Amino acid sequence: MARRSRPRTVQVPPGATTVRIPTQRGAKNAPPVFVVVSEAQPTLSSRLARAVGLWAWRHRAAWAPTGYAVLSYVLTAVVHLIAPWMVYVLAPAAFVPLLALYGIQAKDPGRIRERPVRFLTAAALAALATAWTAATVHYGPLTVLLAWSWVGLAVAVQVFWLVVRRSK
Repeated sequence: MARRSRPRTVQVPPGATTVRIPTQRGAKNAPPVFVVVSEAQPTLSSRLARAVGLWAWRHRAAWAPTGYAVLSYVLTAVVHLIAPWMVYVLAPAAFVPLLALYGIQAKDPGRIRERPVRFLTAAALAALATAWTAATVHYGPLTVLLAWSWVGLAVAVQVFWLVVRRSK
């Protein structure tokens, strides 16, 4: 077996640890790989960001409506700037959830009788959200009344979501 020469030592800054990863077989003349990892304590802001991120990840299903509300606000602002004609598509679409509820009632009346309040609330919130989207595309997302109605609608949908998830 051939003798191996020892690699040169690398200057390491104080407070850091180095780990040498040996070269793979067959990779002749390849320089050694060094990983330098700082041992400094994370800052308070990075700890806080990590804690909030972990909490949000653990509870992602419970807070899904709020995430969708924020996403819809941003997308509505983009649509307002790029395609304001979409108001003519979204305004009639506000009636689709109510028509779907009527269609379910006509097709299978027993299904809505199980939980009529839940179906009516879901259809009403979906219709209001679509109507809000149409109004925001037309008037703009920075209209004060529409911004506050977005907050109220987002809170209502979030509460409805949490109540429905708890009562299953």
